[in-house]
Amino acid sequence: MRCKRIMFVIFAGIFLLMSKPVFLWAEEPGRLIMGTIEKSLSIRKEVSVDGKVDKQMCEIRLWEEIAPLFNLEESSKRALGQHWRNLTHEEKKEFVELFTDIIKEAYLGQACTSTGEKFVYLSEKQDDKYAKVLTKFITNTGTEISVDFRLLNNQGKWSIYDVVIEGVSLVNNYRSQFNSILVKSSYEELIQMIKEKKSK
Repeated sequence: MRCKRIMFVIFAGIFLLMSKPVFLWAEEPGRLIMGTIEKSLSIRKEVSVDGKVDKQMCEIRLWEEIAPLFNLEESSKRALGQHWRNLTHEEKKEFVELFTDIIKEAYLGQACTSTGEKFVYLSEKQDDKYAKVLTKFITNTGTEISVDFRLLNNQGKWSIYDVVIEGVSLVNNYRSQFNSILVKSSYEELIQMIKEKKSK
């Protein structure tokens, strides 16, 4: 549930920015994230009819906007931890696809049904390869939640590989879950468990 809450906050926040953020001083990683948040708000308006959001169209358009911002291969690699290096090329490809589906299917729909939240840009830190963008998520009841986006620079292109909510890492959360299975079962059994859960 904690992991689900993490991604719900991210997708809902990216989609439901209620006022234009002040991030003119942000460097490239910060502008990338906050610019995507701002653009995503317009999607909600575009897919709304008489104030009601077309949920199916919302999910399609929102994923098109969000997916390029995430480095899901890097996230998958980190989520699997030490077990990643033992996989074949084809197994890695399969796992990335399944992990992407986990993120997409479990959390995306909720972002199209929530209202009243917003993000505020705070600051960022970066070096040549890594960056951290610190933001504040404000719920519709006024509760403030710290949200840190961790990005990787791959040949000049910044992308998110992890999100940390109130100190809880999305990647670490999944790594703990996957590892608890892999210490008792094989990789093939983990994949089968993921596929069975996905088919329900």
